[in-house]
Amino acid sequence: MNATRREKFSVIRRLLGCALAHKSCFFPGMLLVIAGTALSLLAPVLTGKAIDYALPGNTDFAMITRYCVIIAACVAVSGISVWTGNILLSRLAFLTVRDIRARLFGKLLTLPLSDIERHSRGDLMTRMTTFGENLSDGLYQGIMQLSAGIVTLAMTIACMYVMNWAIATLVVMLTPVSAVVSAAIAKRNRVTFARQSENMEKMSGLAEEQLSGTRVLRAYGRVAESENDFAKINADLFRGGLGSQFAGALVNPVSRIVNNIIYAIVAVAGGIFITGTLFGGWAAGIGAPLTFGGLSAFLAYANQFAKPFNDVTSVTAELQTAASAARRIFEITDGADEDKGGSDVIEHPVDGIAFEDVSFSYSDKPFMEHITFAAEAGNKIALVGTTGSGKTTVINLIMRFYDITGGRLIFDGENIERFPREDVRRSFGMVLQDTWLFSGTVRENIAYGKPDATDEEIRRAADAAHLDKFISTLENGYDTVVSGDGEELSEGQKQLIAIARVFLTSPEMLILDEATASVDAMTERAVQSAFADLLGGKTSFIVAHRLSTIRDSDLIVVMDKGHVIESGTHEQLVRANGYYTKMLKAAE
Repeated sequence: MNATRREKFSVIRRLLGCALAHKSCFFPGMLLVIAGTALSLLAPVLTGKAIDYALPGNTDFAMITRYCVIIAACVAVSGISVWTGNILLSRLAFLTVRDIRARLFGKLLTLPLSDIERHSRGDLMTRMTTFGENLSDGLYQGIMQLSAGIVTLAMTIACMYVMNWAIATLVVMLTPVSAVVSAAIAKRNRVTFARQSENMEKMSGLAEEQLSGTRVLRAYGRVAESENDFAKINADLFRGGLGSQFAGALVNPVSRIVNNIIYAIVAVAGGIFITGTLFGGWAAGIGAPLTFGGLSAFLAYANQFAKPFNDVTSVTAELQTAASAARRIFEITDGADEDKGGSDVIEHPVDGIAFEDVSFSYSDKPFMEHITFAAEAGNKIALVGTTGSGKTTVINLIMRFYDITGGRLIFDGENIERFPREDVRRSFGMVLQDTWLFSGTVRENIAYGKPDATDEEIRRAADAAHLDKFISTLENGYDTVVSGDGEELSEGQKQLIAIARVFLTSPEMLILDEATASVDAMTERAVQSAFADLLGGKTSFIVAHRLSTIRDSDLIVVMDKGHVIESGTHEQLVRANGYYTKMLKAAE
């Protein structure tokens, strides 16, 4: 068995393992489907018996009536059993997918940030939604049809051999031809369905990206190019889908042609054995007699015997899509969680943070090297430099969104790895240039870091961020509902809400990454004044392009291409007449 097949069977085994977690649906559902299928398979035998009692010279209406009642009872009970089993198996599929989705979402919350950033949001959303639906369909169809197919196969063989061993052997020898033909066609689908999943991810990722940046796209006149990019992926998806559906649709017709040929052969052979039973008795002599009713039952069973193969091949597309979807989901859920860090208790207030010859690499590609500076308790540290110089990376290292690859990062006098990540992050309040709101009210967004805050505390925080006046103009004030992307608000208003969050939690340390980049000059002066009160006595890290806002910093760290090229106070750097001075002159 090659690696691809081993992987496929491994995925299917895992899916079944997830389904078995819901035994109350799995086993009763399967048993009901099996019982209902088994009862339905009694109908051909009973019908054959009724036919024999209807033949001239052997007519017995009482027996015909009895068999008709029995057949009706079997069909009714069979229908109820299969219907109930289908409901349970459908519930099983939805429960299993619910669990897998929950596991996927939970994993996305615990994966290292570097792993999350390897995927587009569209890709991750596809795995959460579309692939979940594929899993549900595949599980339901697979478990139901496969369990019914196995029972149909086993019982049909048994009944046929009891009725006539010779014709049964003929059917068993001929029917695998149908399975071989179907398997040959289905084999072509595997690669196609995997490619479809990949193209679906690409399409979702492109659509999410282009729609999110639609203003930029239109501003630069790239609508046509965007349409062309989408059309290429869409065409690939169309060709793959058409090819796989063509192959999948070919399975049943080809199988049915083969099965009908087998059916005709069985009918002819059955006629011969009936003749051998009625005239000459040679069929009885070899222990294979056959009546007209028996032939009727045999033809029904011959058709039933081919049905499991048809069922398996018809559900192959669903199973392959489900397996492909599951594999893409398991790629995420199998990832290692972000380690929780150490277990030491942080002694508050934190006694400073220091970088000691710190290095950091993105995917084994060195980016930052030999970063050394210290922030004593209560210091205001400014990080300046050109775009891409490493300022935000320093913030990500302090917050332990990324881990250093060399040197030491000292937090409260100890290696930062000794403390739990969550405790380190909880020590900071952050206001980033790219703000993000959550679906809910303005009140809930301000209180995101302190859900139990009182209305008065929320209003004081909003007032400190110079947001209260704006909120009072909203129709529902603090209870105004905003969407997840905050499209109802300007960038500046969204940033003021983020600033209000920090005022509300009043953290021990602060990280401000271009915190007032999207607000107007008058509001910025007011917020900076409020920040001055908030920053008082707190260790803070400020990323700024407006050098006028960080002149009073205790330490200004000048970065370029992942290195610290200068550091000192504003006066010291001006006297040095180096890169910082050039930045000051460029800003004038």
